Amino acid sequence: MQPADAAAPARPHGIWTFIALDCTSFGLFFLIFMVERLAQPAVFDRAARLLDFRLGLINTLILITSSWLVALANRAGRLGDLRSSRRWLTGALVVASGFAAIKAAEYTAHIRAGQTVSSDPFFTYYYALTGIHLLHYLVGMVVLGFLAVRLGSGEVARDLAWLDGGALYWHMVDLLWVFLFAMLYLVGAR
Repeated sequence: MQPADAAAPARPHGIWTFIALDCTSFGLFFLIFMVERLAQPAVFDRAARLLDFRLGLINTLILITSSWLVALANRAGRLGDLRSSRRWLTGALVVASGFAAIKAAEYTAHIRAGQTVSSDPFFTYYYALTGIHLLHYLVGMVVLGFLAVRLGSGEVARDLAWLDGGALYWHMVDLLWVFLFAMLYLVGAR
């Protein structure tokens, strides 16, 4: 195996631009949510209490753990240990799959209880924000899967540039969820 330093991979500058734009977009969504929340605090507090804090916390821990595994994969890749990098990425995929399972169960329970996108402003934002995040999560899962397969090809320099970009994207997905968890599950939930 060739050490990462000898390969001198290109840096993923494009991913930084994407992350900056995506975080700016989410920041605007968060701002709009908070303005609406301030305008209708009783409605938002009442609806927020219908969320299961424990499920939000478990999903937060799942994404933080998967980000840690992705960081370990990135480190292993930098050290030239692509086999370990693949194992860490596979572990991240396995752990992160729990997020979708919990989110699907949570959506199902809310819909069965009549808490839909048209129930009230809180649930409109809840489904919009968590749905957009879920889409980002699904893209991230595809990227991590692609990277886990790709690392076996032997093109170290190119693989490590992809690994850097994929890891940055996954950490963004994780960070966005931390903000969503705080806004939706913590603020107003008593």
